[in-house]
Amino acid sequence: MPPAAPRGRDTTDRSGDGHASGDSHASGDGHGPGGQPTGDGHGPGGQLLGDSERDRLGQRLHHALAGFVDSPHDSVAEAAEVLAEAEQQLIASLRDRRTALRAGWQENGDPDGPGPDTEQLRLTLRTYREVTERLLRA
Repeated sequence: MPPAAPRGRDTTDRSGDGHASGDSHASGDGHGPGGQPTGDGHGPGGQLLGDSERDRLGQRLHHALAGFVDSPHDSVAEAAEVLAEAEQQLIASLRDRRTALRAGWQENGDPDGPGPDTEQLRLTLRTYREVTERLLRA
């Protein structure tokens, strides 16, 4: 039998926003045709980690919490490792998203080449706003 969730928390609540991890449906790279951000909440402005990775980290954290009574020091050390891993993955995810967004609107050194159209720039700006606002709320 798996250990019980900490009091007041459901074992499926891993997102930190009160929604169960199964409530969101992230998929793909968040870009539509032509590399444009989709802006549908599942791309660059959506989840920073995939469902499986969030679940894996959540399970590790749950394991650390459940083991506190038997081994408090080991429990805290494990929770620290989970936070460090989550931090590294979030940083990498943000770096990848920023690189993909930048590639979508910069002219890649060709001043005579066609630049992105206004709609692509609008979608890209919206994605920058969504990602930044989400980080500021965290």
